[in-house]
Amino acid sequence: MKITVLGLGAMGSRMARRLLATGEHDITVWNRTAEAMRPLIEVGAAAATTPAAAAEQCDLVLSMLRDDDAGREVWLAPESGALTTMAPGTVAVDCSTVTPAFSAELAARCSRRGVDFLDAPVLGSRPQADAGTLIFLVGGRPAVAHRVEPVLRQIGGAVHQMGPTGTGVRMKLLLNSLFAVQVAAVAEQLGALHGTDLDTARAVEVLAATPVASPAAATAATAMLGHTFPASFPIDLVAKDLRYAAADAASRHVTVALTHTAADTYQQAIDRGHGQDNITGVVQLFRALRPA
Repeated sequence: MKITVLGLGAMGSRMARRLLATGEHDITVWNRTAEAMRPLIEVGAAAATTPAAAAEQCDLVLSMLRDDDAGREVWLAPESGALTTMAPGTVAVDCSTVTPAFSAELAARCSRRGVDFLDAPVLGSRPQADAGTLIFLVGGRPAVAHRVEPVLRQIGGAVHQMGPTGTGVRMKLLLNSLFAVQVAAVAEQLGALHGTDLDTARAVEVLAATPVASPAAATAATAMLGHTFPASFPIDLVAKDLRYAAADAASRHVTVALTHTAADTYQQAIDRGHGQDNITGVVQLFRALRPA
């Protein structure tokens, strides 16, 4: 299959590398900066100068982009966007975490061109991408998802069909929001131990051994005992996803008070210079807020 991968950040580059490793596909890559393409060219990928050039004569185009703005530019720019050269019957798969509104816009534009569309964001980060154990959350027509699933399973360990277009990205926002709220709550509680006789490390040990904490929260709590927070899920992206989730809820007149509170918390961490730290680095905010 002729496959294009658009966006070669931490996740997109790893997805492209796994597809190349199968030896089954012709892979074309595009990234805004040429430096990100070089390691993949060295192992067999072809490089393109624009998304439009990358998508031409491909069967499947995958994107892994930062946000709505990047997606709109890469897919829909009038002269350089990938959709401008995609042929009817080809498939566009957006693996980015974007708003349901943008996903619907992209799906409509694909439909007008005769291109099949799936929103298929992933759960997991760099280790899961390296291991091929990402979890895909897919929205779109089942027949199209069935066609693409063998390729997605070469990248990930599970593919969940969520429903019609937009349900994949909405499920991703739900899960990211739930995770972010849990991590913020754990960080706050660990910070609240300041001035008590309860040892923080011992508290985390027992927390992880109880059914009260989810596995994700327990792992996050353990990471919060450290003082460096190398990014797998950077705080600035956490805040972006929470904003998207809150905006989507507001568009349907749904109240998500905890999501708003968590978004404010992560934004405070960004304002204090922690935006490039991993999500667990939000604990630094609560350390900083301790009274003297």
